[in-house]
Amino acid sequence: MEGAIGMRELAIEILGSGMEVGRAAIAVSYDGRKLLLDYGVNFDDNDVPIFPGHVRPRELDGLVLTHSHLDHIGAAPSLYVSIAPRLIATPLTLDVSKLLLYDMIKLNGPHLPYDQSTVDDMLHGEHVTSLTYGEQVEAGEFLVELVYNGHIPGSASALVTVEGHRILYTSDMNTIPTKLMEPARLSGVKADTVIIESTYGASNHPPRWETEKAFYESVCDVVTRGGTVLVPSFSVSRGQEIMAILAERGCDYPVWVDGMIRQITDLYLAHGEYLRDPELLSKAASAFRMVRGWQDRRRAYKKPGVIIASAGMLKGGPSLYYLKKIAGNPRNAIFLVSYQADGTPGRRIVEEGLYTDEDLPVKARVQWFDFSSHTDQRGILETLQSIRGVERVILVHGDPEVQKVLADKIRERMDVDVLIPESNSRIRIN
Repeated sequence: MEGAIGMRELAIEILGSGMEVGRAAIAVSYDGRKLLLDYGVNFDDNDVPIFPGHVRPRELDGLVLTHSHLDHIGAAPSLYVSIAPRLIATPLTLDVSKLLLYDMIKLNGPHLPYDQSTVDDMLHGEHVTSLTYGEQVEAGEFLVELVYNGHIPGSASALVTVEGHRILYTSDMNTIPTKLMEPARLSGVKADTVIIESTYGASNHPPRWETEKAFYESVCDVVTRGGTVLVPSFSVSRGQEIMAILAERGCDYPVWVDGMIRQITDLYLAHGEYLRDPELLSKAASAFRMVRGWQDRRRAYKKPGVIIASAGMLKGGPSLYYLKKIAGNPRNAIFLVSYQADGTPGRRIVEEGLYTDEDLPVKARVQWFDFSSHTDQRGILETLQSIRGVERVILVHGDPEVQKVLADKIRERMDVDVLIPESNSRIRIN
């Protein structure tokens, strides 16, 4: 039952990502119908998926997937078990999502209410609408436009117009150029409500050129001394970013690429229009050695060089295999370039210098480099000030303490309402 204001009430339901990082799920509700913006998962300490708040698929006029990370898509197939709500995303997001969801089923199948056939049903059929930036589509009473947001190839913010209101959901975004992406293009967008990520809302990243320079020089230092550098990377975007950095600066040593990074690279090159410099990534893919099986895997770490391998937090994948092979030698190095969540092997290596259940010491050089594809406090504030007509700002996808700091900064600069909702909460707009 809707409130006393009537069935035509407009509201925003925070089904996930409220006062938490990840598990993104935002529903725009109007006149008894909903438009869902992302439907992702987080994972508990046992790697069991944690789903967002429930939504009835029959109430959906559409689902927008802003990009292909599991914390934005992991729960989406559960909406397609019996019916097929309209699905809106860029073509690249659709292609990459299939790979990641298949992999999630392989790793977490017993804990999921869907299987590969459900994923296929979701991603194929007349209900699927492929959009690129600046294009619009109607989904019931909702008008949806995708806006370039600089996060990863194929990612987008969603601009939703309904009952005269314009709601901008930034999703994850980045406001600086990287090797793969141009900065977000949200300046000048008109929106009265902005739902914005706050992952790094209390801090600022170092200049990207400094991070790239330090990373490259550190790699060269290790390799010229006869060591092997393991770079555990997220398969989506981060692995390709590292490939492009090394290719741009030139490498006189072997660079191996292992894991799902290879398949994602192929998809990125097939959708080169979503890359800032497709020729650079193509150069890397041609010059570097792709691990095709165990014979290559056993060769990769035995001579000085670089191994870029999934997964980025060392929770599994080929990076874990290489870690066990090189961690005991001080000539080698483990350069972490991805976010290391609490409780992950990567975080433990950084904080304690230990790995595996046997508490083996890491003798290899360990270093973390800030290659985040999320904008920082500076970028969030500049983005909000560049959007026209903002009346309210809703902070999602962030730690509560970080969000409080960011909210105060926003209020100092702008005369707007700033809300920090919990997950499974509802914000009435009209």
